[in-house]
Amino acid sequence: MRDFEANRGDIEGNYHATLARAPAFAERVSKATRAERFVGMAIPNYFRKPFGPGWILVGDAGYLKDPITAQGIQDAFRDAERCTAALDDVLAGRRPFDEAMRSCQEARDAEVRSIYEFTADFATMEPPPPEMQEMLLAASRSRSAQDEFARVTAGVTRPEEFFGHMQERMEHQAPHAV
Repeated sequence: MRDFEANRGDIEGNYHATLARAPAFAERVSKATRAERFVGMAIPNYFRKPFGPGWILVGDAGYLKDPITAQGIQDAFRDAERCTAALDDVLAGRRPFDEAMRSCQEARDAEVRSIYEFTADFATMEPPPPEMQEMLLAASRSRSAQDEFARVTAGVTRPEEFFGHMQERMEHQAPHAV
């Protein structure tokens, strides 16, 4: 988001400048033929009130985070399931609509807040803070830790669980033994 406007005037040049940061990769890409035009856009992250009289929003319509972690469809299914249960309560007369939907919104926000923040930070493409760099380096040396990190980006494990677990590993093991 921060660099979008500055880079949109020369998308291809900026693309190649970014690739040049990894010379071996840039060389491989330079041998390829681009088949389509570059397409992309800046994506704002947001939370919306996901309900009102006669309507409900699920997935990206209710809250959106950068697609870098590719969790949109998972969010939509989770929200739809939660809203279906709440609507059952409404239609069965167990709770009023606004109360049931407010409960859904609060549950959604509590469940996704940490991955929302993690994704927003991750999508900046800025180097993480030194302590996180250290944890990610340690994770890169362990197949099981790599798998755990993949579960974070897949939305299966909460970021704070992964990083808490990595911190414990680093405190209890010798360097490079993670």
